[in-house]
Amino acid sequence: MKAPHLFAAAMLALAASTLTAQEVGAPSLGEVMVTSGRQNARFAQPDRPVIGLRRQADGALMTITISSDTRDEATRKQEIHTVLLGAIDRAAAAGFKLVSGQFQLSEITRANYKDLQFYPAGRVDTSKVELLVRAPLDGSASATQAKLAAFAKSLKGSGRATIDNNSYIILTVINPDQYREAIIKLVAEDARRTAALFGPEFSFNISGMDGQVAWSQVSPTEVLLYIPYRYTVIPK
Repeated sequence: MKAPHLFAAAMLALAASTLTAQEVGAPSLGEVMVTSGRQNARFAQPDRPVIGLRRQADGALMTITISSDTRDEATRKQEIHTVLLGAIDRAAAAGFKLVSGQFQLSEITRANYKDLQFYPAGRVDTSKVELLVRAPLDGSASATQAKLAAFAKSLKGSGRATIDNNSYIILTVINPDQYREAIIKLVAEDARRTAALFGPEFSFNISGMDGQVAWSQVSPTEVLLYIPYRYTVIPK
């Protein structure tokens, strides 16, 4: 094949491979406005690669704050703990869990609930604890959000202790590293397919596959698990 024809074929193949890659892992955009850009899409993340394992999240979280403004410190902490114990029991009955953590989550139980740290609640002689209620992600995000909000509203106060909750949910994934091999297979398949589109004279070179598994939300209920790879199509 002459060089100009080879270059033209390579460009057509590259366009086709981009479409294929977007269908593998990235969310479908549908019809878009050309006066806007991809960065304006919901759940956009500029550094997220195209290929990854797209799956439904395992759970959803909602933040709950239990606070009290009883003047006596020991009494207000007891009031908060009373509400917390009731929440633990009610969560178990509803099929939910109370958890804590900024990254990795730990379940709050009757054995460890006193380990939750107290914080000032914004005024003198006030205290609060912050925790998360976790539910399995069944059905739509709005349905799960409604269940969690209803749970928060069902909790009963004690003394001057009150309960507040956020209105949004946060998705969770259990052990993302378990999907590492599946992600690598998806990247390898896409690289082979893309190189084949350029013709038998081409192969590929992949880098970054020794990196850690990362994740990103791509829809109200789904996440994309990926490894920050890069690959190039090269002549054999």
